Amino acid sequence: MVRRFFSALLLAALCLAMLFLPQLLRGQLLFPGADSYLFYAHSASSQALVFSASAEEAALVRASLADRRGESAHYADARDAFAQAEQYGAQLLFVERAGGVVNYYYRAPALGGEVWLEGKAVNLQVAVRGEGAAIGYPLIFGGY
Repeated sequence: MVRRFFSALLLAALCLAMLFLPQLLRGQLLFPGADSYLFYAHSASSQALVFSASAEEAALVRASLADRRGESAHYADARDAFAQAEQYGAQLLFVERAGGVVNYYYRAPALGGEVWLEGKAVNLQVAVRGEGAAIGYPLIFGGY
């Protein structure tokens, strides 16, 4: 009787692990090492629901979003954001300046997905203000 109970308990624990393991694995951040993060759900446009997270809670927040469509990360040093773009083999498509922010738009084939801007398929943006920067996939929503 006790053996059956522990077998059933072990089976239940295994089933739960199989159910939640994919969620935990999805928690890997696109842009590790940032100071803070924003995650976008339900839309890959400015209509997305935006969820913010500190560096410590980012992986858990990311994993909890079933309909995640993008994310952005904020770095105190702009060089760190550009290093992330390089990690993905991003190719610069165009640059725009507006309101004290310089925006760099890229295509990174390793990331997939895209939005169309200026007639180009963009899937990575770096926005630089002063010494800091944000990087976003497919774009940065909510302003920087």
